[in-house]
Amino acid sequence: MALWLDNQYIRSLPLYYRKWAPPFFHYHIKREVIARFPQSSQLSISTMEGKHLRFRKSSAAKVEVPHGDSTIFDYLSSASGIDKKGFLSLAPDTIEARQQRYLKIYARAQKYFSQSFGSPLFLMYGTLLGHIREGDFIQSDDDFDAGYLSHKRTAADVKRETMHLVVDLVLAGFTCSFNRNGRLFRLRLKDDKPDVHLDVRPVWYENGYIWAHKQACLPLEISDFEPVRTEILRGVEVDVPKNAERVLAAYYGEGWKVPDPSYSNASQKVPRFVTRKLKSVCITPADYQEMQAQIDARRPDYPEAGKLIATGLYPLYPLEDYEANCEW
Repeated sequence: MALWLDNQYIRSLPLYYRKWAPPFFHYHIKREVIARFPQSSQLSISTMEGKHLRFRKSSAAKVEVPHGDSTIFDYLSSASGIDKKGFLSLAPDTIEARQQRYLKIYARAQKYFSQSFGSPLFLMYGTLLGHIREGDFIQSDDDFDAGYLSHKRTAADVKRETMHLVVDLVLAGFTCSFNRNGRLFRLRLKDDKPDVHLDVRPVWYENGYIWAHKQACLPLEISDFEPVRTEILRGVEVDVPKNAERVLAAYYGEGWKVPDPSYSNASQKVPRFVTRKLKSVCITPADYQEMQAQIDARRPDYPEAGKLIATGLYPLYPLEDYEANCEW
């Protein structure tokens, strides 16, 4: 499939296939891209044969973006593009610099998790995949996935443990934030911009499965994760699960060793019981208020404390203040 804006090609859309279901696609265009749209435009989708899909009775959807600055086509013509997650693609040197910054944050966080929390912070998902398969980051990977093993046995206990951990992290000088779903959790150094953070989640064993956000319910054991292996990524010590290859096969499938640039877990079908379980660990507004109260009460004793940010509760205006603290 191909995505078009005012009859100009934007990007391809991979099709996904499931048994007993027609092929489908899933693509979410992010705010930073939409802000570059014209104020009024036509969005359409076509097959590789050139046949346009119908939007009700029309071959295109009218898109109104009052704040659009019409720079999207200039951006695309400069050899940049829109990535598979719907964000503006970053230049290779920008991605590499960001990856180096991730490693600096990780080194600080890894030390804290091992020494103060007593559970190593290990690589997960795409970050682990790049390290094991390629010995480096995946070339276009512009985020950093990490996790820690919780020995709690229920989602409710894992959530309470993580709330206490986040409070301690903030007081130790980190900034922790939650997206609008309250998903656990983003971690950065307090002076970093909000788009440079580690995506951190607890990993725990319950009812015969290993659980972790975003949508992991894997037939694995705690013994697949600990004791961790300490390896080197770009000269920095990183921890990886004991059976990292088994973890990757469980999450990505047996074909994980073969690169697939179009892969996105957003297209994967997730059973309802999995989404319910993982949603129960997410932070609610009441949870956030409870953690913030604990931080405020203890902050006088921690002059170098960072911040706790709930993106969904943060005021949108003034916009520059929002952008300085929250990631779109």
